[in-house]
Formats: sequence, C-alpha cells, structure tokens
Amino acid sequence: MTLAAGMPPQRRLRVMLVDDSPTELYLLRKVFALAPDMEVVATATNGREALDLLPQVQADVVCTDYHMPVMDGLEFIIRAMREQPCTILVMSVAVQSFQKENIFKLLSAGAVDVLAKPVGQAGGIGEAEGRQLLEKVRAIAQVPSLRRRLARPAPVAAAAPGQGPASVAGRVELIALGASTGGPQVLQLILNQLPARFEVPLVCVQHISEGFLAGMIHWLGSSARLKIELAQMGLSPLPGHVYFAPDGHHLSLDQQRRFVLAPCVGQVVHCPGGDALFQSVARVYGPSALGVLLTGMGRDGALGLKAMRDAGALTIAQDQQTSVIFGMPAAAIALGAAKYVLPPEGIIGMLLRLGGLGMPGAELAEGRERD
Repeated sequence: MTLAAGMPPQRRLRVMLVDDSPTELYLLRKVFALAPDMEVVATATNGREALDLLPQVQADVVCTDYHMPVMDGLEFIIRAMREQPCTILVMSVAVQSFQKENIFKLLSAGAVDVLAKPVGQAGGIGEAEGRQLLEKVRAIAQVPSLRRRLARPAPVAAAAPGQGPASVAGRVELIALGASTGGPQVLQLILNQLPARFEVPLVCVQHISEGFLAGMIHWLGSSARLKIELAQMGLSPLPGHVYFAPDGHHLSLDQQRRFVLAPCVGQVVHCPGGDALFQSVARVYGPSALGVLLTGMGRDGALGLKAMRDAGALTIAQDQQTSVIFGMPAAAIALGAAKYVLPPEGIIGMLLRLGGLGMPGAELAEGRERD
C-alpha cells in the first residue's frame, strides 16, 4: 500500500488504483501520468487496503480490479458504499461482454461503471485502451460522489386522494424513458417500486455497450414485478410491460401506436437514440404521454423531450444530485424541456400517481417544478 506524496493542491482529478498485480499498477500509473488533469494519489493491492485508504486520500475516482485476495472488488464496493461512499470504476478481465452476471452484480453494489481491463502490450497499455480509460474516468468524475450515490428509496406509499398536482392524474397512456451512464442502476430503483398492476406501458432507450442489453434486461427482470422485454416491430405496448429498444436500432411508434424499429445508419453518436423515441411519442401521444430523461453523458434525448413538452406532455429530468452524469438532464433543462426536475424517489412517486396508484405528498417537495 502506498500513498503519493507531495502532490500539488487542487484541482487535478485524484485517482486511486486497486489491483493485486504490481505489473498492472505500473502500467496504469504510466497511463495516468500522461494525463495533465489527473494524479494517482494512492494504490492498494486489495479491497481491505483500499477501504483503509479511502478516508485519507479523498479520491475523486477509484479504479478497482474485481478478483483480488483478502477482499475482492465486489465486497470492497459494498463496504465502501456503506462506510465511505465514493465513485468507483471496475476495470477487470472479469467484466467482458459475455460476463453479464458479474457486470450487473457490480453495478447493483454501487459501481458507477465497468471497463474491460486494458490488455498490456509490449511496454505498456495500448494507446486506444489508455485513452478510453482516461475518458471514462473524466466522465464519471464530473459530479460529486454520494454525494453522487443514488438513494435507495423505501417503498412508496400511496397518498391521500387529491395530493399533488391534480392536472397529472389519469391522462398518461405511455411513459417514455431515456438513459445512458448510470441508467441501469436508476432504472432498477424505479422499476422495482412499480407494482405488477401498474397501468401504463413504459418504453425505454438505454445507451449500453453492444452485447450487454440482454444481460441488463435479465438483471432488471430478476427483481422487477413488471414484464421487461425487447420491443418488437409491429407490436403495440401493453400495460404492465417495460420495453427496451434493441441493439443497433432506433425505436419509435407509428400513428397506430405500434413499434417501429429502424436500423441505425451512418455515423450516429447514439443508437438507439432517446431523441428518436421521444419525438415519435410527441407526434403520436401528444399530451397523453410522460417523458423522463435520466442520467447520462451528452445531449441525447434533450431535443426529443422538448418536443414532448411542446406537444403538451409531462416531462421530467433527473436532478443533478443523483445523476451519475448530468449531461443529458442538464441539456434538457437548459432547453426548457423539463417540467419537473426530480430525484429517483420523486420520479417513482410521479409514476405511481400517473399509473393510478397514488403519489406521496412529498413527491414534488423532493424536486422542483420548472416554469
């Protein structure tokens, strides 16, 4: 276990590395040494050492392996979230695309994101792999830790009749959601609070690495009471179901309220895209829809959410305090696309009210309404 000494004051990103391989730590240090905006402030060889270091080093991001002696990465994340919440990126050979169970187990425990460990090449880590690592660390370090962690809401009780904005009751026929980095965790929080009798279909676009979507759907479905599945061309969304856009296709709805899948062509940044879904919902459902834009990097979904609001739909952006990356919600707020800015528990309360199941009186007190 080592502490870096003599580091200059603010404000380079402070990174702690946790890996039982001295060679891997050496290679990773070389990568971070190339980044003028970052510094490695500590290293640890297992989760136990890392836990002891957390209060001292105040790292902005912790990069940890999964398989380690004494305390592995999963137990470290669980303990850290309880004792010293922090921003954790898992970087391991155990989070390849075919290891979906590991990936979503780590995300459930509190990891912000996962990254397949860079492969050592003659004298170091490949340039593209190193760049990907540095970009990932910069992205997830944009907001405070939990300070950043998502709240784990208690079961939401129904409110007395008439609580909350009366104008939102009984008018929503479809809920459209868009999310990127941090989305699987907050989607799990939200979907786990919705009962099987929930009356409104939910249609989701989640940016996720190709090959991970099936694992995410299985993971969400293992704890949610709603039926979670891929959207299929020509079918109509049903109450009590949650639909996801499949890999490589934009998802929209036609005038008969049936799913349309369009293969992504050209240099698209996000496929599937939240804008494509939200814009179609604005055209087809107008004021009888709700749009929710969750945590994520970039601007995808902001223009579509604005189209929904302009069409009379209710619209929500996740708040900054609970967003892993505030890019997408912030872009929507800046456009005037969000009627409400809410944390996950506030979004849950709104969905329960709109699904005919009541709403806690504190729902809007937990967030704010936009003009």
